[in-house]
Amino acid sequence: MKKTMKSTATLNNGVEIPYLGLGTWLSRGRECEQSVEFALRNGYDHIDTAQGYDNERQVGNGWKASGRPREDIFITTKITNSNQGYDKSKLSLEKSLEDLQTDYVDLLLIHWPNISDFQRSIDTWRALVDLQDQGLCRSIGVSNFTTPLIDRLLREVDVVPAINQVEFHTFLYQKQLLEDCHERGIQIEAYSPIAKGKRFDHEGLQHVAKKYERSPAQVMLAWCLNHDLVVIPKSVNESRIIENADIFFDLDDDDLQVLDNLQPQTRLVKGAGSPPSWEN
Repeated sequence: MKKTMKSTATLNNGVEIPYLGLGTWLSRGRECEQSVEFALRNGYDHIDTAQGYDNERQVGNGWKASGRPREDIFITTKITNSNQGYDKSKLSLEKSLEDLQTDYVDLLLIHWPNISDFQRSIDTWRALVDLQDQGLCRSIGVSNFTTPLIDRLLREVDVVPAINQVEFHTFLYQKQLLEDCHERGIQIEAYSPIAKGKRFDHEGLQHVAKKYERSPAQVMLAWCLNHDLVVIPKSVNESRIIENADIFFDLDDDDLQVLDNLQPQTRLVKGAGSPPSWEN
């Protein structure tokens, strides 16, 4: 069935997540509030933020200003590394809920694996399971986890993450991770899905974009949807927010093959919790 702006992916606990969301990394202040409000007034149902983005209060103001009922909006936030640990994670969510001006979030993620002390991430996961049981988050997941880290987590816990949010785009086609997560019932959610706009001039991407009379960004986002990824492109520009929503079109097999094999394959995001394999 062809996807539309209202299409959702069903997570492993039955919760439905819109395929398209608004990312808010680096969005600040009134600009952040206005972009969230604008997106929600123009067909978006899904907003992604994080404790580490330092904008949860602005996201809360934005969704409230939109006038949308809370139950119609999917809100994601993430536990930052400094708040990891069983008790600290629980306390930190209380602050997030206060700032977001909501009684619950739809998705709560571990933002980065704690590589130096992975037991803290395991303890954080156990806290997330309890928070879900308490109704403070409808679904839980991880971010920036490799397959070995997911396996390591699942050796210690019973609840499988609903989401793994990772950098994923035509210039970082993590096919093996996608297959591994699919086998485990974990939905991949793509951040930086247009590679920060750094590859728009690529000849192969330009060729496909001209064929479909779309922008390179729209083609990159459509490619993600064609691979059944949830996407959260970030913008504070109203025309770009609208453009990023006009992505529900099918790419033919030949063009998918071209886009699957674009070079160079380059990781653009690394953080303090980056797995050692990312340095290779």
